[in-house]
Amino acid sequence: MSDDRADRDEAEPVSADSSSTNRAEAESPPDVTEADAAGTDAEPKENPWAALKPWQGKAAGLDKLLLFIIIGVPLIYLGLMPLRPWMLVNAPVVQEFINGAKTSIVAAAAYARVGEIPLWLVIVAGFVGMAKLDWAFWLAGRRWGDGVLRLFAQNERQLKRINQLKKIPNWALFLMTLISRCPGIPGTLVYIVAGWTRMRLSLFLIADLLGCLIFTLIWTFLGYQLGEAAVDILKIIDKYALWLTLALIVGIFAFSYFKEYRKQKKEQG
Repeated sequence: MSDDRADRDEAEPVSADSSSTNRAEAESPPDVTEADAAGTDAEPKENPWAALKPWQGKAAGLDKLLLFIIIGVPLIYLGLMPLRPWMLVNAPVVQEFINGAKTSIVAAAAYARVGEIPLWLVIVAGFVGMAKLDWAFWLAGRRWGDGVLRLFAQNERQLKRINQLKKIPNWALFLMTLISRCPGIPGTLVYIVAGWTRMRLSLFLIADLLGCLIFTLIWTFLGYQLGEAAVDILKIIDKYALWLTLALIVGIFAFSYFKEYRKQKKEQG
């Protein structure tokens, strides 16, 4: 009996220590492993370009193509700007196909007047050059919806102004698309709004193609009437084309430098 009691007395402290240890382990926070710590530190960082994406979720191939047409193609045109004086004189039809510029149509029509270029080619090149990418802007507005505003609105004020374009009646939007090639009208924005407001593609194409044809004929008629006089002017441009090209390049770099300089001065001030 005494031996059993002694054994119990010796066992009780061990049991108490064991229970306290178990309770401490239960109350203590779980150990953070290196893998957990790494997972915590590897939180996804916000992409600064995400706010500029006009689409939702992951970009599809069509989204990338449309973004390239809207942003990339104008940059290519800008890169070709130093070549414009030379192309205007030596390859006006090629320049027509590239960007459908009214100056190239006038120049090509003037050459057609003196018999150097077929008149039908001047009209076809100008029409194709004007209309070839307009569908992409309509599709971007239709596909991206309100997200397309991020490409144009720099602040809330501009966002509200562009948002008011939704109230334009269909007949007014049709007329705006028709005359979008008129100088001073932002044609690309008109096309995006046409798709954004769910304007039917058939109606958009009728207005757009008809407008491109009308303005191609107007610039062709103007150049054809100028004829020899316009060709003489182009020959003078050709004579100084190299200097004009260099002046354009220097002007572009000077403008970029001055703009960056003003930005830095504003930040420092």
